[in-house]
Amino acid sequence: MDGRNRWKLGMAAIALLAAPAFAQDAAQPAPTTAAGTIDPLAVAALQAMGSYMKSLKSFEIHSKATIETNMEDTDLKVTLGLDNIYRVQRPNAFFIELRSDRQFRQFYYDGKTFTVSVPRQGFYSVVDAPPTIRAVVDGLYDEYGVSLPLSDIFTWADAGAPTEGLQSAVRVGYARIGGVDTDQFAFRGEDLDFQLWIARGPKPLPMKIAITDRSDPVHPSYSAELTWNTAVKFTPASFAFKPPSGASKIQMAKLDSVEKP
Repeated sequence: MDGRNRWKLGMAAIALLAAPAFAQDAAQPAPTTAAGTIDPLAVAALQAMGSYMKSLKSFEIHSKATIETNMEDTDLKVTLGLDNIYRVQRPNAFFIELRSDRQFRQFYYDGKTFTVSVPRQGFYSVVDAPPTIRAVVDGLYDEYGVSLPLSDIFTWADAGAPTEGLQSAVRVGYARIGGVDTDQFAFRGEDLDFQLWIARGPKPLPMKIAITDRSDPVHPSYSAELTWNTAVKFTPASFAFKPPSGASKIQMAKLDSVEKP
Protein backbone atom coordinates (compact mmCIF):
# COMPACT_ATOMS: atom_id res chain seq x y z
CA MET A 1 0.00 0.00 0.00
CA ASP A 2 1.59 3.29 -1.07
CA GLY A 3 1.59 6.61 0.76
CA ARG A 4 -1.39 8.04 -1.08
CA ASN A 5 -3.60 5.07 -0.24
CA ARG A 6 -2.39 5.12 3.34
CA TRP A 7 -3.83 8.62 3.81
CA LYS A 8 -7.09 7.36 2.31
CA LEU A 9 -7.57 5.09 5.32
CA GLY A 10 -7.94 8.14 7.51
CA MET A 11 -11.51 8.49 6.29
CA ALA A 12 -12.50 5.07 7.66
CA ALA A 13 -14.58 6.56 10.45
CA ILE A 14 -16.83 8.20 7.86
CA ALA A 15 -17.41 4.85 6.18
CA LEU A 16 -18.21 3.27 9.55
CA LEU A 17 -20.70 5.92 10.66
CA ALA A 18 -22.16 7.72 7.70
CA ALA A 19 -24.65 6.96 4.99
CA PRO A 20 -23.63 6.65 1.31
CA ALA A 21 -22.62 9.90 -0.32
CA PHE A 22 -25.15 11.94 -2.27
CA ALA A 23 -24.48 11.84 -6.00
CA GLN A 24 -24.85 15.25 -7.62
CA ASP A 25 -26.17 15.30 -11.15
CA ALA A 26 -25.01 18.75 -12.17
CA ALA A 27 -21.36 19.22 -13.09
CA GLN A 28 -19.51 21.39 -10.63
CA PRO A 29 -17.09 24.13 -11.76
CA ALA A 30 -13.46 23.28 -11.19
CA PRO A 31 -12.01 25.29 -8.29
CA THR A 32 -8.63 26.92 -8.26
CA THR A 33 -6.15 24.38 -6.90
CA ALA A 34 -3.11 24.67 -4.68
CA ALA A 35 -1.25 21.97 -6.61
CA GLY A 36 2.47 22.55 -7.03
CA THR A 37 2.97 24.57 -3.85
CA ILE A 38 5.54 22.57 -1.92
CA ASP A 39 7.09 24.25 1.11
CA PRO A 40 10.20 22.29 2.20
CA LEU A 41 9.46 23.31 5.80
CA ALA A 42 6.08 21.59 5.68
CA VAL A 43 7.56 18.42 4.18
CA ALA A 44 10.35 18.41 6.79
CA ALA A 45 7.78 18.78 9.58
CA LEU A 46 5.83 15.80 8.24
CA GLN A 47 9.00 13.71 8.08
CA ALA A 48 10.09 14.74 11.59
CA MET A 49 6.68 13.79 12.98
CA GLY A 50 6.85 10.38 11.33
CA SER A 51 10.41 9.76 12.55
CA TYR A 52 9.48 10.61 16.13
CA MET A 53 6.43 8.38 16.07
CA LYS A 54 8.59 5.51 14.79
CA SER A 55 10.71 5.89 17.93
CA LEU A 56 7.74 5.23 20.21
CA LYS A 57 7.48 1.67 21.49
CA SER A 58 4.04 2.10 23.03
CA PHE A 59 1.48 4.87 23.34
CA GLU A 60 -2.15 5.62 24.11
CA ILE A 61 -4.31 8.20 22.36
CA HIS A 62 -7.71 9.58 23.24
CA SER A 63 -9.33 11.13 20.18
CA LYS A 64 -12.40 13.35 20.10
CA ALA A 65 -13.53 13.62 16.52
CA THR A 66 -16.18 15.30 14.39
CA ILE A 67 -17.42 13.97 11.07
CA GLU A 68 -19.33 16.06 8.55
CA THR A 69 -21.13 14.19 5.79
CA ASN A 70 -24.60 13.92 4.26
CA MET A 71 -27.73 11.96 5.05
CA GLU A 72 -28.65 9.08 2.81
CA ASP A 73 -30.24 10.06 -0.53
CA THR A 74 -30.07 13.77 0.29
CA ASP A 75 -27.59 16.61 0.13
CA LEU A 76 -28.36 17.61 3.74
CA LYS A 77 -25.10 17.96 5.65
CA VAL A 78 -24.97 16.44 9.15
CA THR A 79 -22.33 16.48 11.87
CA LEU A 80 -21.54 13.37 13.92
CA GLY A 81 -19.43 12.99 17.04
CA LEU A 82 -16.94 10.20 17.66
CA ASP A 83 -14.72 9.24 20.62
CA ASN A 84 -11.82 6.85 20.05
CA ILE A 85 -9.22 5.18 22.23
CA TYR A 86 -6.03 3.80 20.69
CA ARG A 87 -3.57 1.62 22.58
CA VAL A 88 -0.53 0.62 20.54
CA GLN A 89 2.46 -1.53 21.33
CA ARG A 90 4.92 -1.85 18.51
CA PRO A 91 5.48 -3.96 16.55
CA ASN A 92 2.62 -6.36 17.08
CA ALA A 93 -0.32 -5.27 19.23
CA PHE A 94 -3.10 -2.70 19.37
CA PHE A 95 -6.56 -2.04 20.73
CA ILE A 96 -9.09 0.48 19.37
CA GLU A 97 -12.39 1.48 20.87
CA LEU A 98 -14.77 3.55 18.77
CA ARG A 99 -17.87 5.12 20.31
CA SER A 100 -20.52 7.31 18.75
CA ASP A 101 -24.23 7.94 19.09
CA ARG A 102 -24.75 5.33 16.40
CA GLN A 103 -22.12 2.68 16.93
CA PHE A 104 -19.80 0.98 19.40
CA ARG A 105 -16.89 -1.02 17.99
CA GLN A 106 -13.78 -2.62 19.49
CA PHE A 107 -10.77 -3.90 17.55
CA TYR A 108 -8.13 -6.20 19.08
CA TYR A 109 -4.81 -7.33 17.63
CA ASP A 110 -2.49 -9.49 19.77
CA GLY A 111 0.18 -10.42 17.23
CA LYS A 112 -1.63 -13.57 16.12
CA THR A 113 -5.32 -12.76 15.66
CA PHE A 114 -7.47 -9.75 14.81
CA THR A 115 -10.89 -9.40 16.40
CA VAL A 116 -13.82 -7.09 15.67
CA SER A 117 -16.31 -6.88 18.53
CA VAL A 118 -19.74 -5.23 18.32
CA PRO A 119 -20.92 -5.25 21.96
CA ARG A 120 -24.31 -3.58 21.41
CA GLN A 121 -25.35 -6.22 18.87
CA GLY A 122 -23.66 -9.06 20.78
CA PHE A 123 -21.42 -10.51 18.08
CA TYR A 124 -17.73 -10.68 17.20
CA SER A 125 -15.45 -12.02 14.48
CA VAL A 126 -11.89 -13.36 14.70
CA VAL A 127 -9.36 -13.97 11.90
CA ASP A 128 -5.73 -15.05 11.82
CA ALA A 129 -3.40 -12.08 11.48
CA PRO A 130 0.20 -11.48 10.34
CA PRO A 131 2.91 -10.69 12.92
CA THR A 132 3.18 -6.90 12.51
CA ILE A 133 0.85 -3.90 12.78
CA ARG A 134 1.76 -2.67 9.29
CA ALA A 135 0.91 -6.04 7.73
CA VAL A 136 -2.38 -6.21 9.64
CA VAL A 137 -3.51 -2.75 8.56
CA ASP A 138 -2.68 -3.44 4.91
CA GLY A 139 -4.02 -7.01 4.96
CA LEU A 140 -7.37 -6.15 6.53
CA TYR A 141 -8.00 -3.52 3.90
CA ASP A 142 -6.88 -5.66 0.97
CA GLU A 143 -8.50 -8.97 2.03
CA TYR A 144 -11.61 -7.92 3.97
CA GLY A 145 -12.21 -4.30 3.02
CA VAL A 146 -11.82 -3.32 6.68
CA SER A 147 -10.41 0.18 7.25
CA LEU A 148 -9.47 0.94 10.83
CA PRO A 149 -10.45 4.41 12.07
CA LEU A 150 -7.57 6.86 11.56
CA SER A 151 -5.24 3.98 10.76
CA ASP A 152 -2.61 6.47 9.60
CA ILE A 153 -1.66 6.64 13.28
CA PHE A 154 -0.50 3.03 13.11
CA THR A 155 1.41 3.33 9.86
CA TRP A 156 3.16 6.51 10.98
CA ALA A 157 4.37 4.69 14.08
CA ASP A 158 5.51 1.75 11.97
CA ALA A 159 6.84 3.31 8.76
CA GLY A 160 6.78 7.09 9.20
CA ALA A 161 4.42 9.65 7.68
CA PRO A 162 4.36 9.36 3.85
CA THR A 163 5.47 12.23 1.64
CA GLU A 164 5.12 10.44 -1.70
CA GLY A 165 2.27 11.74 -3.81
CA LEU A 166 2.00 15.15 -2.14
CA GLN A 167 0.72 17.77 -4.57
CA SER A 168 1.00 20.66 -2.14
CA ALA A 169 2.40 21.26 1.33
CA VAL A 170 2.26 24.60 3.16
CA ARG A 171 2.67 25.97 6.69
CA VAL A 172 -0.49 27.75 7.82
CA GLY A 173 0.85 29.18 11.08
CA TYR A 174 0.92 28.91 14.85
CA ALA A 175 -1.94 27.41 16.86
CA ARG A 176 -2.41 26.23 20.43
CA ILE A 177 -4.19 22.87 20.65
CA GLY A 178 -5.08 21.30 24.00
CA GLY A 179 -2.62 23.56 25.79
CA VAL A 180 0.22 22.59 23.43
CA ASP A 181 2.05 24.97 21.09
CA THR A 182 1.76 23.65 17.53
CA ASP A 183 2.36 24.58 13.93
CA GLN A 184 -0.51 24.02 11.52
CA PHE A 185 0.30 22.53 8.11
CA ALA A 186 -1.96 21.88 5.12
CA PHE A 187 -1.29 19.16 2.55
CA ARG A 188 -2.93 17.91 -0.61
CA GLY A 189 -2.74 14.39 -2.03
CA GLU A 190 -4.38 12.79 -5.04
CA ASP A 191 -7.86 12.60 -3.48
CA LEU A 192 -7.49 14.12 -0.02
CA ASP A 193 -6.78 17.44 1.59
CA PHE A 194 -5.41 16.99 5.10
CA GLN A 195 -4.18 19.27 7.84
CA LEU A 196 -1.91 18.49 10.76
CA TRP A 197 -1.26 20.52 13.88
CA ILE A 198 2.20 19.29 14.96
CA ALA A 199 3.57 19.97 18.44
CA ARG A 200 6.62 22.20 18.66
CA GLY A 201 9.74 21.02 20.46
CA PRO A 202 11.48 17.62 20.76
CA LYS A 203 8.23 15.61 20.60
CA PRO A 204 6.55 16.59 17.30
CA LEU A 205 3.33 14.67 17.79
CA PRO A 206 0.17 15.38 15.76
CA MET A 207 -2.20 17.12 18.17
CA LYS A 208 -4.99 17.57 15.66
CA ILE A 209 -5.80 16.18 12.25
CA ALA A 210 -8.39 17.19 9.65
CA ILE A 211 -9.12 15.31 6.42
CA THR A 212 -11.41 16.20 3.50
CA ASP A 213 -12.22 13.69 0.76
CA ARG A 214 -12.19 15.58 -2.56
CA SER A 215 -13.08 12.47 -4.57
CA ASP A 216 -16.63 12.58 -3.17
CA PRO A 217 -18.87 15.40 -4.49
CA VAL A 218 -20.15 15.99 -0.96
CA HIS A 219 -16.58 16.44 0.32
CA PRO A 220 -17.06 14.61 3.65
CA SER A 221 -14.61 15.64 6.33
CA TYR A 222 -13.08 14.25 9.50
CA SER A 223 -11.45 16.30 12.27
CA ALA A 224 -9.99 15.04 15.55
CA GLU A 225 -8.02 16.42 18.48
CA LEU A 226 -5.59 13.91 19.99
CA THR A 227 -4.48 13.54 23.60
CA TRP A 228 -1.29 11.48 23.94
CA ASN A 229 0.27 9.31 26.63
CA THR A 230 3.71 8.14 25.48
CA ALA A 231 4.84 6.81 28.89
CA VAL A 232 2.15 4.14 29.18
CA LYS A 233 3.00 0.47 29.80
CA PHE A 234 0.84 -2.41 28.60
CA THR A 235 0.48 -6.07 29.44
CA PRO A 236 -0.65 -8.86 27.06
CA ALA A 237 -4.08 -8.63 28.66
CA SER A 238 -4.45 -5.12 27.21
CA PHE A 239 -4.82 -6.65 23.73
CA ALA A 240 -6.53 -9.96 24.55
CA PHE A 241 -10.17 -10.34 23.58
CA LYS A 242 -12.51 -12.23 25.89
CA PRO A 243 -15.98 -12.82 24.41
CA PRO A 244 -18.73 -11.30 26.56
CA SER A 245 -21.29 -13.69 27.99
CA GLY A 246 -23.90 -14.51 25.39
CA ALA A 247 -21.95 -13.03 22.45
CA SER A 248 -22.12 -14.88 19.12
CA LYS A 249 -19.14 -15.52 16.86
CA ILE A 250 -19.66 -14.81 13.17
CA GLN A 251 -17.42 -15.23 10.12
CA MET A 252 -15.64 -12.27 8.57
CA ALA A 253 -16.19 -12.41 4.81
CA LYS A 254 -13.30 -11.85 2.44
CA LEU A 255 -13.68 -9.52 -0.52
CA ASP A 256 -13.17 -12.39 -2.97
CA SER A 257 -15.70 -14.66 -1.24
CA VAL A 258 -18.67 -13.31 -3.22
CA GLU A 259 -19.98 -16.01 -5.50
CA LYS A 260 -19.39 -15.37 -9.18
CA PRO A 261 -22.08 -16.19 -11.78
